[in-house]
Amino acid sequence: MSVVYGLKTGKITIEYTESDISCPILWESHCHLQYEMIAVDKGDITVMLEGQNYRLKENQIIIVPPLLYHSVTANEKGSYRRITALFEADTIPKALQDSFLGEGKHTTVSRSQMEKIKSVCQKENEDYYAPLLHSLMIELFYDMLQPPSVPIKIETDEFLQNALQYIDKNLNKKILLDDLAKATARSKSSFCHLFEEKMKISPKQYILQKKLALANKLISEGVPHTVAATLVGYENYSNFYRLYRKNIKN
Repeated sequence: MSVVYGLKTGKITIEYTESDISCPILWESHCHLQYEMIAVDKGDITVMLEGQNYRLKENQIIIVPPLLYHSVTANEKGSYRRITALFEADTIPKALQDSFLGEGKHTTVSRSQMEKIKSVCQKENEDYYAPLLHSLMIELFYDMLQPPSVPIKIETDEFLQNALQYIDKNLNKKILLDDLAKATARSKSSFCHLFEEKMKISPKQYILQKKLALANKLISEGVPHTVAATLVGYENYSNFYRLYRKNIKN
């Protein structure tokens, strides 16, 4: 049973959720075209973000950049409260934007700051509270540049990092499993088994989703479909368009 409060203002969509957790998997592996904030008000979770595991507890936050696949699991059963937000890149002040590229940003915020954000999530007058939400998010962005006051446990999976970095660097080409296996010093069968075990998705399906997510971002920015297809490594436009229509729901 979950209780969800939400507020959408301009380029920010934010939700506050209260739920009782019995299943450890909260969100399967996925990505967004926007930035995503995940904040723990109560509970203990692990965010697996493309080769790195971030363990977050009360008052701890991570911001996930666009197009990075991540999953979320609960480390304990019981009551769980979280704040999540999706926002566009230009929500972040221009002076800070370079700092938010690449891997996830994480920090610990004060209890009072968490309560302010949570309170805004539960308001109904979107136009009235939009400026307050925006100012709270900007304050949070500046906080993200500081080391967390309470250390956030991070575990790095070198196999996944090597595999995913190779994929990211070669999204504009046809990516072969043989090359991925070589890049991670494993046999093809060993690579596929280990990748699927860790990512809960086959490498072929992951590569497809990653390419299509990037193509969708390019198209949303005004790039023609035919050019986007080429930029994500598809020489045959009809094959690309068939897969795009099947997998991307606009």
